[in-house]
Amino acid sequence: MKTSHLKPNQRVIITRKDGSRPPRLGTFLRRDGRMAVFYIDDFVGMRGADDKGITTISINSKDFEVTAEDKH
Repeated sequence: MKTSHLKPNQRVIITRKDGSRPPRLGTFLRRDGRMAVFYIDDFVGMRGADDKGITTISINSKDFEVTAEDKH
C-alpha cells in the first residue's frame, strides 16, 4: 500500500519484505516530506519512559510493505 493511500491515525502492519524482522503493528501519523511517520506499538518506551515509539520510513523504500490492519 502506498503511503499516499493511508489516512492519519489508520492502523497498519509494517513488514520487512526480506522477512528479517517480525511484522510490527502501528499507527500511521503523517507524511513529512519524503518520509512516512508511524507510531509503532512495540517501540514505545524502548529508549526511556518518554519514548513514544515514533519512527519514520522513506516513502520510496522498497524494503518495507505497509498494509492496513483490517486488510491483513
